[in-house]
Amino acid sequence: MEPLTMTRSARRKFMTLTCAPVLAAGLAVGVSPTAGAASADTCSVRAVDGPEIGRTVAAPASDADALSSPAQRTLDGDACRFTARNRTEAAKRDPVDLSAQPITVNGMGPLRIGMSRQAAERAVGARIPDGPGGPECRDLAVEGGPQNLSLRFSNDDDRLVAISVLSSTPASLATASGVHVGSTREDVLDTYDSEVTSRQDEGASEELVFAPRLAKFHGRIIRFLMNDDGTVASFIAGERDFADPLPCGND
Repeated sequence: MEPLTMTRSARRKFMTLTCAPVLAAGLAVGVSPTAGAASADTCSVRAVDGPEIGRTVAAPASDADALSSPAQRTLDGDACRFTARNRTEAAKRDPVDLSAQPITVNGMGPLRIGMSRQAAERAVGARIPDGPGGPECRDLAVEGGPQNLSLRFSNDDDRLVAISVLSSTPASLATASGVHVGSTREDVLDTYDSEVTSRQDEGASEELVFAPRLAKFHGRIIRFLMNDDGTVASFIAGERDFADPLPCGND
């Protein structure tokens, strides 16, 4: 601890030795001097007076999940260091409004197919509580999220594998091309043209399957379940093996 009788020059030297390594570390991770300690003087002021203690900066992404949810770091004035925020604190930021985020085969807004549930919670700034499901997956809801929006996670590795929109949802919950619950069969066919096919098992409702051919979509699809009147009843987007309109656990 710094002695109370330390002279100003000795204090400056003490803070320089304390903060210089931290400043170097901050620059190494892409934090500007103004976001960390610009000098021994500024670091000293923050350590003693603490006007910026608790200020948050973003750390660089280290993996695919982090690209959608950068780790947060908080300035610790007592030691002039950056410390990682825990998951609970990260979730306290304002939640993302998912009600008007377009849905694609690759995700929805900050949600990306393939990310972990923990990464998904960080991305939307809200909890995604666990729940019952089937042997392979679970259909979960975002706390405070749009009604009838469901996120499907695989049981083996807790990855986001599909996003589904159920009946009775607002038209704002739509695909990137504007197709939503209530759109007509003609709307779907005209929108996706040659990349959409129809399938219908005996005694079952028709399904229209949009399967983009480009490699960047990784074989993912959007499957539209149709009503008898020729309108979209629900739809689900994501990995083909999991993009089934029926809830997890239903045959």
